[in-house]
Amino acid sequence: MNIAVFMGGNSPERNVSLSSGKAVAEALTSNTHRVVCIDPALGINGVLDLTQLVIPTTPPTKDELEALPTRAYLEALNIPALNDVEVVFNVLHGKNGEDGIVQALLEARGIRYTGSKVMASALAMDKVQSKIIFSATGIPTPAWAQLGTEHLGDFEYLKEVRDHFRGNLVVKPNDQGSTVGMTIVQHGNMDDFETAVKLALEYSTIALVEQYIAGRELTVSVLGEEALPIVEIAPEGGFYDYAHKYTKGMTEYISPADLDEELTAFIQNLAITAHKACGCSGYSRVDFRLDEDFHPWCLEVNTLPGMTATSLVPKAAAAADIDFPQLCERIIDVA
Repeated sequence: MNIAVFMGGNSPERNVSLSSGKAVAEALTSNTHRVVCIDPALGINGVLDLTQLVIPTTPPTKDELEALPTRAYLEALNIPALNDVEVVFNVLHGKNGEDGIVQALLEARGIRYTGSKVMASALAMDKVQSKIIFSATGIPTPAWAQLGTEHLGDFEYLKEVRDHFRGNLVVKPNDQGSTVGMTIVQHGNMDDFETAVKLALEYSTIALVEQYIAGRELTVSVLGEEALPIVEIAPEGGFYDYAHKYTKGMTEYISPADLDEELTAFIQNLAITAHKACGCSGYSRVDFRLDEDFHPWCLEVNTLPGMTATSLVPKAAAAADIDFPQLCERIIDVA
């Protein structure tokens, strides 16, 4: 089969996407597919040579991203390398890759692609809209509020928002991933809270403020109609930030998670419910916090989760005796 791997892009998760794309391309090649790697942020020069690819270990700077205009995606969707492609394996993470933009362009071009369709991609990427859907469908999710740039400097309003929550808070951009722009505010400190809101608004027009749930971090991968074994994430010190996500040895992963059968089935069913409630298809990863009373809280649905060596979907698949090339093949089959 002729397959194009879309990777890179112009979101802050660009370098993670390049790592995911390289791993996927190598797996698909080992499965005897004909693979071309394309970075749509490079426009007509988007075809990549993996033997020459150097992937930075830190996120791209704002200047680097501004040099990659979104209009280049239109050029990339018309390059000759796509003419014979039967399906695109999309591993673009974040804005313009995971939010329905590329999905819409591929549909306009008439090319099939992996992952969720346009509407589901847009809904799942929007954390506020996702949480509204969770609440409407009975999926437990932490209490939240949203703030915009108009609230910066309004101390009384920010204090009012903070006072609705107890203890620690999580502040993050409404439509980013990989913990980019995310802060945990300890004890509701107002100075830290305002700084966290400003940081989140550097990456999005909306800052999501969420009640921090103390406890264990769990994630459930959904493949087709099936929930894979639950993975527990145990970072060594601090929280599961960008460095802990993508640096080997900084986080312990337990798969399957040490939970009893009843709780495991309950959380897996919640994941499938969240996946379907957002209209997702193909595969996704649903993130949870499990509090000290063993109550799960759904945080978000990731429609294009990472596929790197340290990523969670491959770890969950391995726990189900599905190796990485088989996982990639299953995702292609669903598409």
